[in-house]
Order: sequence, then structure tokens, then C-alpha cells
Amino acid sequence: MNVEREQRKQIFRVLEYIEEHVEDSLPLEKLAGISTYSPFHFQRIFKSIVGETPAAYVKRFRLENAAHRLIYETYIPITQVAMLCGFSSLSYFTYSFQSYFKTSPKNWREGAYLQQFPREYEDSKKSKQVRKPSKEKEDNAIYNEFKWLDLSKIKIETFPNSTTIKGHHFGTYTSGVSEAWEEVHKWCESRNLIDSHTLFLGVPRNNPYITPPDKCRYDCHITISKTIAADSIASDDRSKFVGGKHVVYEFDEPVDYSERNLIIDCYSELYSYWLPRSGFKYLSNPVEVIEIQQDGDTLKRESKIKAIALAIEPK
Repeated sequence: MNVEREQRKQIFRVLEYIEEHVEDSLPLEKLAGISTYSPFHFQRIFKSIVGETPAAYVKRFRLENAAHRLIYETYIPITQVAMLCGFSSLSYFTYSFQSYFKTSPKNWREGAYLQQFPREYEDSKKSKQVRKPSKEKEDNAIYNEFKWLDLSKIKIETFPNSTTIKGHHFGTYTSGVSEAWEEVHKWCESRNLIDSHTLFLGVPRNNPYITPPDKCRYDCHITISKTIAADSIASDDRSKFVGGKHVVYEFDEPVDYSERNLIIDCYSELYSYWLPRSGFKYLSNPVEVIEIQQDGDTLKRESKIKAIALAIEPK
């Protein structure tokens, strides 16, 4: 057994549990139980892989989740955002948010986030000091004036629920992700799990305008036949991709991970301009449709982003 791979699998299982139970109490003993390690060994392994203690990770994840909700879910009161993100009181949430983001939740929602973001979310609650001059606002109100996105290429598609083999990347999205794809691709290919129906779906788990680059997570999903999965793949090695309705934007040419700023700008326009006017709201992390090609003379795989997507439902 590959000990390092097994440890990473256990720790990433805990990270997913934290995301799915962010409202709940998440003491060390409970998280250690999810991993099957003792609390002492769990904390040591967690910090070696994630770079911070479980308690620090949980608090940071809650604050970053709240920061995202405050911008894009303006219909939820601040007190409810605090509770949804696992804070037991508004006062503690406000104190923690102020300490981390150097501004209050109210000011962040009303425009302080623009110190870190490239553009304003059009459905956001704006304070007087961050409202744009009327002429600039009028110019931006023209629906087709997108800098990066061609509206004619935006489609609504339904992704299927899928059984997958999942790889993980921890760190900046501009480098290292291709290596994670290569590792999980080789694992699947050596077991004859890849065919003409296979999809390669990347899931960035963090907003890089909120989460420090070295703390970002990325999931690499390779879809496989449910029949094959049941017959030959251990349950611990299987994962799931939750499908559903998505808005999809496909690039003219696949984009390299090193061009992450372009990808982020495209996401930003989808979130900030298209989404508020579309009649939809976002549901979860964005999705990237990946193209993987093997160099004929080497064992190296090259992965690029063919399209980006957001899970959506009607408002």
C-alpha cells in the first residue's frame, strides 16, 4: 500500500466532510474519527498535508465561505450567513471576519470586497462610497459588453451524475494541477477505466480572490462506468460527481493552466454580469471540462481547459 497516497486520501475525505458539515460542530475528535487516525496522528498528518492545523483550517474555510456568500447571496441576512457557516454568534463572526479580512461583514458586502476583486457583482448591496458614477454604470448596463466572454457561446447543459476516480491538488491553480491530472489519468489508464465516453472534470474548490493561492484546492474527476466501478474498483477509491444544470462556456482553443488569470476573468464575468441577469443562481463550485492529450514520444500527459461551467438553478 502506498502510505502517502492513503494518508492524502484520508485527509481529503475529512476536507470534504468539513465542507458538507460546515454548519455543525467540528471538534478534533470527530474529524479524526472520519480519517480513522487517532487525534494525535490525525493532527500531525493533517498539518503536514494541508499546512495548518484542523482548527485553523475549519475557521478559515468558514470565514472564506461566508465572504463568498456575502457577495453572491445578498438575499441572506448577515446573521444567517454566520450561522450557515458554523459561527455560534454574530458577535464572534463579526470579530473573526474583521480580524481576517480587515473589514466588517457589512462593509464587505457593500463593496469592500472590491479591494480584492476585479469587478463588481451587479446584484450586490452597494454603499454610497462604492457606487459607480452614473455614466459608467450606464455603459456597464449594456448586456453584450463583456471583455472576455462571447455571449453567443454560452449554453445551458445538464451534466450527468457520475461515478469517478478523483485526484487532488493543493496549492496555486497556475501550476501543479497538470501533474495531478497526469497521476490520476495514469492510475485509471493502467486499469482500463478510460474509454470514449470518459469525461475529465476539474473542480476548483476555492475562490482565488478570497483564498490564499497556496491554500487553494482542486479536484480532478475522471468519470467511469458504474458497472466497471462496482465490479473492479474498491469503494474507497470511488468518488462521485454531482451533475445537474450548468451554464457552460467553451473556449475557441483549450486554455493552459498557466493562463489562470484569463480563466478567472471569465468566471468573474459569469458570476458578476451574466448570472444576475440570467434568472439563475449558482449552486456550488465551478466546473472545468478538461482535455488530456498524451505526448506520443513520452509518457507525459498535457491537460488544458476546454470549457468552464457553473452549477445553476432558477432563482
